[in-house]
Amino acid sequence: MWFKNLQLFQLNKDLELDAGQLESQLEAFKFEPCKSIETYRLGWSLPAPTASQLCHISGGAILLCLRRQEKVIPAAVVNETLKERVEELEAKENRYVGRKEKLTIKEDILSELTPRAFVRSSFTWGYIAPTENMVVIDASSSKKADEFLDLLRQTIGSLPVVPFNTEQSPSIVMTQWLQNADTRPQGLELDGQCELRSDLEEGSVIRCKQQEVDAEEILAHLETGKQVVKLALDWQERLQFILQDDLTIKRLRFGDDLLEEAKDSYADEDPMTRLDTDFTLMSLELKRFIPTLAEWLGGQSQLGQA
Repeated sequence: MWFKNLQLFQLNKDLELDAGQLESQLEAFKFEPCKSIETYRLGWSLPAPTASQLCHISGGAILLCLRRQEKVIPAAVVNETLKERVEELEAKENRYVGRKEKLTIKEDILSELTPRAFVRSSFTWGYIAPTENMVVIDASSSKKADEFLDLLRQTIGSLPVVPFNTEQSPSIVMTQWLQNADTRPQGLELDGQCELRSDLEEGSVIRCKQQEVDAEEILAHLETGKQVVKLALDWQERLQFILQDDLTIKRLRFGDDLLEEAKDSYADEDPMTRLDTDFTLMSLELKRFIPTLAEWLGGQSQLGQA
């Protein structure tokens, strides 16, 4: 359950949630499998097989799991069927089938195949930290994060959030970290990967992996006007991650010491016990890290705050 990505959002006013009321609200949007004619379904899922509630609370942080189930209809199957039907219709009626009619035929094919399609599920984890006025989502794309926020907003009726933002540009600060080691915060180390991009429209991109990213040949690109848009970092050997210029965190890895601490704390093999331990340690670590990240970048922006 350890998060691998971070999409961060700040609440622009206090969010008061009653645990009992929240659970009943979540129940109203509990996951149910796709019906035969549906292409996808969203809903809240139990955080562990042995869980009795849809939300799990630890240290004031509220953990939720969104399940998405969708029908899988291979594009190759649809296109082949479409081609066959168009050829058959053109031969039978001795006429050309236009684009608009092809789209109609394609929609009919999808409607026919949907009830017989295979289904697959994906899960998006996230938690609300009311005392820190934060929502933290483990999502690799903004689309998945928005899907989580949209359902949460429907569930509780209102969700006053804005994207997490800082006073200084992450790109400018990361560029400074490469150019001058003295500007790097204490305990923060470069981790052998970066991406540079020209600020010109459709500018060139330089990607570096498994090398000294502050070497002279890399710094030469910065002298020509390129800026850092992605940078791999190691914080106190407790977190390794890639920081992006939009303030998302990718490829997040928690340090071995923290993971060993979690394993040592497992009282038994019950999935709920493991979940509680992992979430407690992870959320406490991120509670330290997120304000530190904001501090590196000039502090958390007050834009959008009530």
